[in-house]
Amino acid sequence: MAVAITLAGCATGPDPGPDLVTGDDGSGAPTTSESATPAVPAVTAPTEDLAWSDCAKTTTDTFGLRPAAGTRIECATLDSPVDPDRQDGDSLTVSLTRVRNARTPAGAVPVVLTTGSDFPSTLGALLIATGPGKSLLDTNPVVAINRRGLPGSGDVDCLTRTERDTLAANGQVDTARDIAARIETLTAAASSGSDGCTEALDPTQLNFSIGEAASDIETLRRAWKVDRLALLGIGEGSDVVLAYSSRYGGRAGRIILDTPTAFGKPAKDRAQLTAGGVQTALQAFAQRCTAAGTCPLGDDPLATLTRVLADARAGRLGSLSDAQVLSAITTSLATAPSSAATIRQTATMVAAAADGNLRPMTAAAEHAADLRTSDGQLLSRCNDVTGTVGQNEIPALVTRWSKQYPLTGTDAAMTLLRCSGWGSAPPTKAPSDLPVAPVVLNTTDDPVNGGQGAKELNATLLRAGVTPISVTLEGLGYSTLANSNCAALFLKDYLGPRPVSGPTERSCSA
Repeated sequence: MAVAITLAGCATGPDPGPDLVTGDDGSGAPTTSESATPAVPAVTAPTEDLAWSDCAKTTTDTFGLRPAAGTRIECATLDSPVDPDRQDGDSLTVSLTRVRNARTPAGAVPVVLTTGSDFPSTLGALLIATGPGKSLLDTNPVVAINRRGLPGSGDVDCLTRTERDTLAANGQVDTARDIAARIETLTAAASSGSDGCTEALDPTQLNFSIGEAASDIETLRRAWKVDRLALLGIGEGSDVVLAYSSRYGGRAGRIILDTPTAFGKPAKDRAQLTAGGVQTALQAFAQRCTAAGTCPLGDDPLATLTRVLADARAGRLGSLSDAQVLSAITTSLATAPSSAATIRQTATMVAAAADGNLRPMTAAAEHAADLRTSDGQLLSRCNDVTGTVGQNEIPALVTRWSKQYPLTGTDAAMTLLRCSGWGSAPPTKAPSDLPVAPVVLNTTDDPVNGGQGAKELNATLLRAGVTPISVTLEGLGYSTLANSNCAALFLKDYLGPRPVSGPTERSCSA
């Protein structure tokens, strides 16, 4: 069997922020002596490399983003075992995208990036190349490795069109409007989809977890013939990086977790964290729209946003469900520059829907589906589910969460049913020790995963014997690095040969 895996990309962010706020007297002076700080593992440039070729036009055309002049975008492929425990078995083809600029040194250490199942990883690379975080490319290239099964990367295609549409709409199709009918419709689609995908993929249907995604990164390390890798996980990609650190020990020479999710948490807990965080991000979006003046959403942007989602839930926005409208809005905020222009553009789309013009919202919903709800993404997420939630639990969750999180609660509860009837892979354990202190970057208002996962990771990392260095960006966006020159400058030091000294809690201004 041969399976192909590719990457995709998108990017942007706000204007570069001021210097890092270290939490001390502002001088940034080390709080410990260099001699007292443990040495960090050496990371090096590849001894051998892949066969890279220019793919700038196809990549930028696919994602509609144009990095600065002089940015080089190249693609390559790599064969990786489908089952990492059977190195001589069937293989799949992993696609990679490298982003650098004219100043990137030839022998620089590459940063291996994954966005997990959130988006195609090339999107993360382009976000960095387009936003303020692009200053990282002056010292280090970014190599995005897409999660197996995503579009262009083996592109798992095992659902029927009806199943796919029903899952994306969280059961709100045809006449299914009330929660009970939606639950029944969604559960039936998830169950039949599981049957079809299991039949199509057998016996590899459980080879799409974070553990297998980590094994593809290990295949890259071997191809490069290096001892260790510098790893960057954005969003759910942080789970993949931690899985790599757990399975492959000291081979993670640098660990960067950017707006991470809550590794190892049960599905219900993760869903609630996402609901609360995305609710806060949408409130921040409404507040920023007001602060910018002449907001297209009127005097009360939050009320307009609430009304549009309620109209979708009631079937008053044509065929658009509340899940599709919410995905359109959050994807618009995540995959464009975190700027006043992006806020206004997104607000204009929502205002048009409120006035009955559904074309912009429909186009945005279709784009969001392409980026976030492919068959391979569903398969990967279901492979990773722990603590599945029963169908009978959903009505109570909808009732409770819709009161706590009016914009996001219903969607978060219903989304739990997408993996109903699907098999899950054995969970990957959290790392028991780490060779280097990780950097945890976090954006307070993350419209994709909610920005709540960083604090949930503290106990996990402390149990691994390390104290993480946290860098917080007070802003709205999907990736802290992409949206902050301040964060990029700090990472340049972290990726260097000497330990980073100073406080373990830092902040950047948007």
